[in-house]
Amino acid sequence: MNIGFFLKKIRKEKHFTLNEVAKSTNFTASLLSQIENDKTSPSLNSLETLLRYYKINISDFFKQVEQKSHIFVKCSDNETFENQASGVTLTLLASKLENNVLESYLVTLEAGATLNFAKLKPDLSGERFIYLLRGSAQAKLNDSEYSVKPGDSLNFKSYIACYIKNDSHSEKCEFIVSGNPPVLI
Repeated sequence: MNIGFFLKKIRKEKHFTLNEVAKSTNFTASLLSQIENDKTSPSLNSLETLLRYYKINISDFFKQVEQKSHIFVKCSDNETFENQASGVTLTLLASKLENNVLESYLVTLEAGATLNFAKLKPDLSGERFIYLLRGSAQAKLNDSEYSVKPGDSLNFKSYIACYIKNDSHSEKCEFIVSGNPPVLI
């Protein structure tokens, strides 16, 4: 656990100097520096004192400490959601970080299948990104239409509704969708 790293991060976010914290908590600046640089571990009592000074609940602090900073997902472990009636398959790609805003999916559309993305509220100010891997599709964003081929990409604000149709009569279409989590309708 990187307790010191997170204590330092919190101190800096609150714009406190080591000397200010030391003076207010009756610790030495040297001890605080050693804790923040993971040279020594704080006792539970010392940690509670620091977190009380920073006005942070100890359970909230440990949620932050235990949160992953990255994730690797093997192909065999991907979660897939399939709707055979609509011809749409979504495969969640390495998007399991807590509190993340970036979701990535591999989308497979059967021949002639369509997918609609609901537009999100404008105050979210997010984006979506689509990259076609295989097949061909028609994409419609507001009044604009695009013929999308492998290697083509679209980037658009998440408050814009998007409609994608596999325009093939016999082949599947595959593309990656990333950005604000897509809300499928």
